[in-house]
Amino acid sequence: MRPATAEKAQENNSGRCKKGRLKRGKDYDLRMKVGRWNVRTMLQVGKMAEIANELLKYDLDITALQEIRWKGYGRIEKPRYTLLYSGAEKQGEKGLGFIIKRSLENSIIGFEPIDSRLCKVRIKGIFF
Repeated sequence: MRPATAEKAQENNSGRCKKGRLKRGKDYDLRMKVGRWNVRTMLQVGKMAEIANELLKYDLDITALQEIRWKGYGRIEKPRYTLLYSGAEKQGEKGLGFIIKRSLENSIIGFEPIDSRLCKVRIKGIFF
């Protein structure tokens, strides 16, 4: 049975996701905002900056991007975010990636591009 709203889902978790305790005894907010977006293409000039600004406006920490349509795989580092991507052998087809806030950059354990439809990113964190 699914909760009707996000508030109900949070109540059902008994607040476990709200705060955590680290070694020094201080309270830290451990929540991470995750999203996904089918961007249709990132081949246009300025499209990466446009998408990143939109995601930063909504304060998303990590966002999966679909159909970026770039060739190959790699990592692009910008002042406010890092883009990890995996594309097809031919430009203009398929491809996906992750835009990750710069504040989480030290939490990235690894990135593995598998093919133009699948890749994985490992992030260090505390799970309940």
